[in-house]
Amino acid sequence: MQFKAMVRIMLGVVPAAIAAGVAPALAQIVNPVTSPVRLQPHRAVYDVVLDETGPAMSISSISGRVVYELMGSTCEGYAQNMRFVTETTTTEGQTNTTDLRTSSWEDAASRRMRFSSSTFGNDQLAEQTQGTATKLDAPTKLSDKPPVPQSPTARISEQIPGSGQSLNIDVTKPARKSAQIGEPVFFPIDHSVAMIRSAKAGSRVFSGNLYDGSEGGEKYYFTAAMIGNASAKGELEAVPKLTGDTAKLAGLRSWPVSIAYFKPETRHFDQLPLYEMYFRFHENGITSNLLIDHGDYRLKGELKELTLLDQSPCK
Repeated sequence: MQFKAMVRIMLGVVPAAIAAGVAPALAQIVNPVTSPVRLQPHRAVYDVVLDETGPAMSISSISGRVVYELMGSTCEGYAQNMRFVTETTTTEGQTNTTDLRTSSWEDAASRRMRFSSSTFGNDQLAEQTQGTATKLDAPTKLSDKPPVPQSPTARISEQIPGSGQSLNIDVTKPARKSAQIGEPVFFPIDHSVAMIRSAKAGSRVFSGNLYDGSEGGEKYYFTAAMIGNASAKGELEAVPKLTGDTAKLAGLRSWPVSIAYFKPETRHFDQLPLYEMYFRFHENGITSNLLIDHGDYRLKGELKELTLLDQSPCK
């Protein structure tokens, strides 16, 4: 489960570029209320280690590396590719290697997404998912079940990408099947952009449904985030291996963010999240200081290498 959690943080953090408007090497999203969100195509390498484990866990150590890349243009949409390799050692001395490879593409309007993921365990293919998801303007009714009762003490005001939207999902691997979500959702890129926009506007909270194609491509999650005070310390300039036009990093703001992931049916109740993420979110869409808390154990990710890329030219 630790690999899928890491995937989600990368997909939600670095989705850097759904845009209307063009900057020379940056994606741009224009909002009439706040300043534009400008995000940087890049390649990032994170070293991941076990930070803390509870007495009930049989894990002795976890170490690994994440390589993440964002490419694309404001005209054609953006592609994300990630590989996350971990080596886990149990308290009995058994070592297992997991290799997770994911890719996704979102169109420039954030209406359609292609997704693909493959998980290898000890060099053997263990799981594979591939498909597409398309947003619809008319909501799709899933069932006649009564609405979930709401608790006024636990209700979180949600940021909704489109109140009249629903989602059609077509999965092609491991087997062909279709699914529907009758609620508005964010794809990873517009989820990331909306969170940065909220932070730039001075908001302390952000929440909404997130669909990223994980968990077989049929599920989505309710996310609730807390945003801390802005800082302009220039932390990315201190990355050990930094290449590209570093002038793009000058004066960047960043925020400490904690985000919890819930099953949608439990979002209005006093339920513990599936897991929580903590990280520093830079306004160009790059992330540092990652921490993934599963309750029984925590993983820490440190940004070791950063390459700033140019935006693909529009044809």
